[in-house]
Amino acid sequence: MKRWILLFSLSFIVGNIALGGRNKDSLRITREIYAIRATEHIYINGRLDENVWGKSDFANNFTIYEPYNGLKAFQQTEVSVLYDDFAIYIGARLYDTSPDSIFRELGQRDNSDRLRSDAFSVYLSTYNDGVNYLQFTVSASGVQTDIKITSNQSDRNWNAVWESAVGFDSLGWIVEMKIPYSALRFSKNINQVWGINFSRLIKRKNEVSTWNFVDKTQAGFITQSGILKGISGVKPPLRLSFLPYISGYVDQYAGTKGLDSRVSGGMDLKLGLAQSFTLDVTLIPDFGQVRSDDKVLNLTPFEVKYDEARQFFTEGTELFGKAGIFYSRRIGGTPAFYDTAYDSLKTNEIVDKNPLETKMVNASKLSGRFANGLGFGFFNAMTENTYAEILDTVSGNRRKLLTQGFTNYNITVLDQNLPNNSYVSLINTNVYRPVDSFTSNVTATEFNLKNKKQSFGISGVGALSQRFIDSVQHGFKTNLSISKISGNIQGYIWANIESEHYNPNDLGYLRSPNEISSGAALVYKVFEPFWKLLNLEARLEFSNSRLYNPKVFQSQEIEFQAKFTNTNNFTGGFNASYNPRYGYDYYEPRVEGRKFLTPHVLWLQWWGSPDYRKTFALDHRFSFWYADMYNQKGYMYSISPRIRFSDKLLTIYSWAYQSERNNIGYYDYDGSNIFFGSRKLVTITNTLSIQFAFTAKSFLSIRARHYIRHFKYNEFFTLKNDGLLEQTNSITNPENRNYNLFNIDMFYQWHFAPGSELVFAWKNQAEELLDNPQYRYFKNIEGIWNSPQNNSFSIKILYYIDYQMIRKFKS
Repeated sequence: MKRWILLFSLSFIVGNIALGGRNKDSLRITREIYAIRATEHIYINGRLDENVWGKSDFANNFTIYEPYNGLKAFQQTEVSVLYDDFAIYIGARLYDTSPDSIFRELGQRDNSDRLRSDAFSVYLSTYNDGVNYLQFTVSASGVQTDIKITSNQSDRNWNAVWESAVGFDSLGWIVEMKIPYSALRFSKNINQVWGINFSRLIKRKNEVSTWNFVDKTQAGFITQSGILKGISGVKPPLRLSFLPYISGYVDQYAGTKGLDSRVSGGMDLKLGLAQSFTLDVTLIPDFGQVRSDDKVLNLTPFEVKYDEARQFFTEGTELFGKAGIFYSRRIGGTPAFYDTAYDSLKTNEIVDKNPLETKMVNASKLSGRFANGLGFGFFNAMTENTYAEILDTVSGNRRKLLTQGFTNYNITVLDQNLPNNSYVSLINTNVYRPVDSFTSNVTATEFNLKNKKQSFGISGVGALSQRFIDSVQHGFKTNLSISKISGNIQGYIWANIESEHYNPNDLGYLRSPNEISSGAALVYKVFEPFWKLLNLEARLEFSNSRLYNPKVFQSQEIEFQAKFTNTNNFTGGFNASYNPRYGYDYYEPRVEGRKFLTPHVLWLQWWGSPDYRKTFALDHRFSFWYADMYNQKGYMYSISPRIRFSDKLLTIYSWAYQSERNNIGYYDYDGSNIFFGSRKLVTITNTLSIQFAFTAKSFLSIRARHYIRHFKYNEFFTLKNDGLLEQTNSITNPENRNYNLFNIDMFYQWHFAPGSELVFAWKNQAEELLDNPQYRYFKNIEGIWNSPQNNSFSIKILYYIDYQMIRKFKS
């Protein structure tokens, strides 16, 4: 053991001397490249055969970003920049001494930097503000990716309309890009000065290199960019585009034999206002082709938060995410008075129809940034009246019940860029429902301040919520964090307060307010390869939580995390957490003022992810937890093999199994006694994903998910006032459950023209709820297969119309 420790220590020291000890100071310079005006038409064909390319300035001498940060790139790269009155052009010659070894896997748009493929990227910061920039990436297989990045938050749902092409020869490969000014926002200055950087990924080596050196030990990628000069006499164009669509649906609902069909149409409009603002409007929106939610059987007292998949709410909404008070699924979500349809039933009545979602009439968003770095955003959406239909089974009469009246949603945000990649924001959300005179208003500020060396930062959030129903309900939130963000040793301390009546949930998401919490973390990062590792990160964190009112103890946790990547590109990690004090859960009893004593819990987890460049890779995860009360324990494991059959076909299968013995949870409340139950809880999730790329612009994805959760009660308790449980025999017919859910989502996408696409979708869903658990897996398969199913077939065509292209064509 001593020899192993000595060997490890020597390896660490030698590795740091050889790699980490290199002098990077000479690399920390801001490089410049000049764009020249193109005097001839540039054909985007992947050949760089126009004469003007040979006269342009070159960006070369790339430096490795990872894994050996600071070394000279092993392959040469040369990049040139041209411009005219309509667009900026990027030409990259990527030399390769083994051109036959260049990886070229095909895949879906916006995923080109995650494929088994070489890739080239350009990063543009048109205001050179150190906070906001755009990334345009092209893979060696021709797949495009565009990403909007703000303060280290990336938005892959942002889509620009631009052109690219790749070519290959005996020297390596070539990338050509044409990025129209209509895809960018920039000032009216005669002489433009933009932040710019280029990166290259050589996938067979997992080597990423950049033109302007980016030090991994320092925070901030765009703050370490170079400068683009030379663009002169270019005016921001009128940015006006239309995206009309037409869609058709054929639906078959569970329990019915007939088919419902419908045809709809609408349009998205983008209009540039002034030099840097864009108005996005969606008229008669259609969101029927989004992927199905990964639904679960929820046994907690908290609402399940699902991801947003509707493109209008995911694209270009980075400003509206400030302070974390906007959850877009509220718009078009479950009606506010959905349950009243069932509570209002009279004799012989049943609920015949009760929509789970409100219908959106339209939505619009205006966002942009002034030359002084002040960003402004405004969002508005409206949903129409939503009714439940109640049927009298004797007379046949029907009546409608309003479950949510017309509702208007507003968001206004101001965001000021500050020096050193810092910012401060002010945001307000408002929900107004005139039918019941309901108003909800939340105002918040968020700030993130960093020093010039990007080594320390202080960030925070302050928020005030107001809800006007019969009376006014006020609440507030404050959050503050002080961090060391660069170097091998990093860390932070934080504190958070949420008052008892703080409630942003009419347009936001918060599991539970009424909390005072604080914590600290110490992080150690090794950026340079040493021994047999490429990198290493270890984190130790402590947190403590109390209620805001009354100020009583709630929970305490110590957590340790470690992750690494070795020289075989295997990434793994170990997590452990422990609750050193008995705590109290004030939410699981579901009755205000009551509490449930929680035990000491030890939780351990290992996870691993092999090199995705290989034909076969097996992701895996194992965890185990143990509690010192009520004989509670559980385990979870998941395996996810992925097989790359070719550069066009990839399959990913995932199996996850979780078992909890003596899971303790709320069961019932009879008005005086709260009953808890002990149950064996089993959750199985089975997912298969098939991805086939016909070309760089034509992609088929199929995803099937089978979710099972079942539990059986073995013991019941009465919750005492001190939080302890007392066994009871008063529950005689327990409500055990077996829940089955099966989904298939199939989407075929064809980008037949820039910004235009055809989408065909098939969505299938079957659901089953039984009174007793079914432990045999294939019996569950048989049950869900024989259950009534919902099927939806749809086709949608979107066509992009750009005013500048029409103007150019006419001229």
